[in-house]
Amino acid sequence: MKRLGRNGRSCLFLRLTVLFLFCLAAEGLASITLQSGRVEPQRGGILRIKTYSQALNTDLDPAGNGYPLVMENLYEGLLRLDQNIGISPGLADYWVIDSGGKRVIFYLRDKAVFHNGQPVTAADVKFSLERLFRLKGNSYFYLFAQRIQGGEEFWQGQASEVTGLKIINDKTIEIDWKYSSVANLYFLASTFAKILPAELVQRDKKSFFDRPVGAGPFKFNYWLRNSKLNVIGISLSRNEQYFSRKPYLSGIEISPYFLLESFFRDEVQIVPYSSHRISKSSYQVLESNSLQVSYLIFSCHLPPFDQPEVRRLLGQVIEKSKLSGLVSSPAYIAEVLNDYIPPYLPGFLPSPPGEEMSFGRIAERLAAHGLGNSGKSLPVNLYFEVPFKKQVQILYDELKDELRPAGIDLQLKLIKSLDEIKNDRTPYLIYFDWSMPVPDPEYLLYPLFYSESYLNLTYFHYKHDQLDAWLDEQRNTGIFERRITLFNQIEELLKNEAPAIPLYFFKLQAAYQPYIKNLKPPPAGLFCLNLKDAWIDR
Repeated sequence: MKRLGRNGRSCLFLRLTVLFLFCLAAEGLASITLQSGRVEPQRGGILRIKTYSQALNTDLDPAGNGYPLVMENLYEGLLRLDQNIGISPGLADYWVIDSGGKRVIFYLRDKAVFHNGQPVTAADVKFSLERLFRLKGNSYFYLFAQRIQGGEEFWQGQASEVTGLKIINDKTIEIDWKYSSVANLYFLASTFAKILPAELVQRDKKSFFDRPVGAGPFKFNYWLRNSKLNVIGISLSRNEQYFSRKPYLSGIEISPYFLLESFFRDEVQIVPYSSHRISKSSYQVLESNSLQVSYLIFSCHLPPFDQPEVRRLLGQVIEKSKLSGLVSSPAYIAEVLNDYIPPYLPGFLPSPPGEEMSFGRIAERLAAHGLGNSGKSLPVNLYFEVPFKKQVQILYDELKDELRPAGIDLQLKLIKSLDEIKNDRTPYLIYFDWSMPVPDPEYLLYPLFYSESYLNLTYFHYKHDQLDAWLDEQRNTGIFERRITLFNQIEELLKNEAPAIPLYFFKLQAAYQPYIKNLKPPPAGLFCLNLKDAWIDR
């Protein structure tokens, strides 16, 4: 048995059968190295933030579809991600890894309390995680349930509790995993895996989230309202009972209705970098990768897309730089992706563009498969499951033009659900945006390309035994370097097989007033900006 963690200890790697990066800054720091050179942070002030979305979202359930920015500051999970996408403590003070990584015992902080002063207990942890598996509203929850002993049985309604979640005492909980994967703990650091007070949620049910109680650095204050008393945003205030150093800010106000003009008048401090009117010489700009990756995925079971060479050749016809330009804006920048695994994940670097084949040679090879030279185009359906119809039409027009010389007659199909594809016998492409729940390649490759995953089995129909074997192996290794090797092998296999065409990933940009200090781009993107360490210096 081996112990990890303790406040005040330095970063370390533990390698027995499981390798976890653990970085923990000493608690109670009185000063921080700043971008401005100041030593003493300033306390107080309200930070006003305009959201990226234009519509108000009042969902305050961390397992729902609310603002991740709110969830990250209102609630706390067992673990958090640090700036280097390493695992750091949240409500768990430290943890012990045993049985080759398949058993992890978490010791909760003695000072961890909810906003109402109620202590956080192991029973709250067990309830909160089991609650995810009851909701069944998110495919990520099923991936999570599959990893814990008894999780899948609980999900299917065959058990009254998750046997792999064991309460040792009020401040200790054990999790028994099916796999010894390095990536297990990432789920516990995700936005949706926040810990809720079991007794209050069970008593108040859905009304709990009208005025929720969490354990995060900020607590619910009130709903922002306009002169007509309509709700326009949310106000959070500093949690004076927070287990770690208290936030410097007195509070946060978040609304989609804050105006850009209010930013220029210095009434709002953070806005999406949505306009070139925002001068970089006058304001600061924060940039972060998002966990969203976009692909064109083939119907790999339908001719001619059942042929890897056809899929590879069509991938060379697509001009990704044009497509990325069509979907980019100052706030959302689409970066061309030549790999299946985005380069910002730990252990990965961007591959240089491959050797380009002349279109004459591409046409010659396509002709060998009956495409592009018969005088009759192949009808192919292009499916979009996105709400932005104007952008969809622009992308479709460009893709149609690019694929026409290859003998593809692209037909646009707007759908509300992928289930509408199930019975299609016409070859098709799916424009697919996938957001990883946590920054690890498994949660990108397994759902999309593992032969037995629901998405692949139901809609994409790609199968490769070697890929399945490597994905299974990486789940059962705790050696970081071995996982990276396996993922690099999978990357090369996918490039040869081409079940999808990687298009781009997104970078997010936000502008903020220069007197806002110590804003740090989070590993999960600006949507998940944690504001505990930020302050107002004026």
